[in-house]
Amino acid sequence: MARHAGDGRRFPARYRALAGFVVASAVFVAIFVALTLSAFHKPAPHDLPVGIAGPAAVTRQVEHALDSAVPGAFRFRSYPSEASATTGIAQREVDGALVASAAAPRLLVTQAGGTGPEQALIGAFTAVAAHSGHKLIVSDVVLPRASDSEALSSWFVVLSVLIPSLAAGSASALAFRRAPRAWAVAAPVAAAVASGLVAAAIADGLAGLGHYAAIAGIIALFSLAVAAPTAVLARIRPPLVALAVLIFIVAGIPVSGGPANLASFTPGFLRVFSPVLPLGVAASTIRNVVYFGGHATTPSLWTLAAWALSGLAGLIGVTALRHPALALTEPVPPPVLTEPLPGHAPVPGSPDPGAAQPVTLVVGFDDSEPARRALSWGADLLRMRPGDLHVIYADHALIDSDLAGFGRAEMDQDRDEKAASVAEAAKEIAAAAGVPYTFERRQESAADAVLHAADTYAAAEPAHTPVIVTGRSHHVPHRVIGSVPVRLLHESPYPVLTIS
Repeated sequence: MARHAGDGRRFPARYRALAGFVVASAVFVAIFVALTLSAFHKPAPHDLPVGIAGPAAVTRQVEHALDSAVPGAFRFRSYPSEASATTGIAQREVDGALVASAAAPRLLVTQAGGTGPEQALIGAFTAVAAHSGHKLIVSDVVLPRASDSEALSSWFVVLSVLIPSLAAGSASALAFRRAPRAWAVAAPVAAAVASGLVAAAIADGLAGLGHYAAIAGIIALFSLAVAAPTAVLARIRPPLVALAVLIFIVAGIPVSGGPANLASFTPGFLRVFSPVLPLGVAASTIRNVVYFGGHATTPSLWTLAAWALSGLAGLIGVTALRHPALALTEPVPPPVLTEPLPGHAPVPGSPDPGAAQPVTLVVGFDDSEPARRALSWGADLLRMRPGDLHVIYADHALIDSDLAGFGRAEMDQDRDEKAASVAEAAKEIAAAAGVPYTFERRQESAADAVLHAADTYAAAEPAHTPVIVTGRSHHVPHRVIGSVPVRLLHESPYPVLTIS
């Protein structure tokens, strides 16, 4: 059985695309699993802030014992009394505190600050107390709410907003790629505000977190901190959204420490990013608002704001540098005519140039043969009477599920090349007739594009009613004029002229 000549080239390309997809998926899984297991397979505290109160001799003995048993695990801060140590916990200065005494040492912890630090402190200080022959007394000084019994809701509510925020940033960049700049910038902002309002309401209703306004604001800021940079990457090149996924999800989840607040338990190469990546920062901020009176939130809010503002600034810059795709005017100097040029007979049925009023022609053009005849007719008409020629190319917007943008760049490139070809053809026809014109590319159906353009020109020149010029259908030869002219004839408030 004979093979087509192009089969040898086409099938290997398909196989390469499939292989590339599989390899990329495997790399993604490898990075995610490696980072997550590195963070959580054997968590150990590093510089966990701990308070200590009591006689100097006793506290020095405790510090020495812990430093010998688990070097570098704890960073001690001295307090003069149990009350001041309790205040230090409530103000997020430390994750727990030991009130040392020769009789019965007491450990102050807070499950609301995360089960990871609490369990690490209890385990370490219980061993120290047992080694010295004492029984450790543990007191939880900031308890979780009854409706948030494990104090996990702060992290999970932020995690739940993370993926929708990535999707909002990517989708807004694609959906508003050719929209006005204000829309492109406002879209992720509006999505972030909506996310904050909805997520805070559900969190309050299900987990009883309260503090609705504060939590809504934090979540909105977090959502924008993710969506805006993602939108920038998607606008630069859609596949770069994968970079946002790597930063905010693949690295963000293990760096955050998870719901148990294990950020201080991860390896050093992850801990360095803990104060920077938005997921853990936002979760800690909400935790501090709900359980610790809003202490230690200012640096976190500035971090989220830096992500959000940088993303918006980048989005403004990218949209400003973007070249509007062929929504431009191609001026050709008009001739000054008092009679038809030699060799060019007047178009049959055209009004006398000496008595003609200005006319505005809106021509739908896709470089098909009927469209070329329609544009040539309109250009010839304007050789002999005053008026404006507006060429409209309808470029259907792509609707697909490719929110991550893979493959979208190639599709956009094909559409841009087609639009450039259509624009060049319109330029040649108008130049041959020697008439000025404008060319506009619209992402609408053909009928909508022409009607909306006509509305724009009618509003700009109320004294001149535009005339829509279109060719018959070139897709379905057995039809007399085609669906687009038929729809225009039915719906247009302006005169419609169909050129066969």
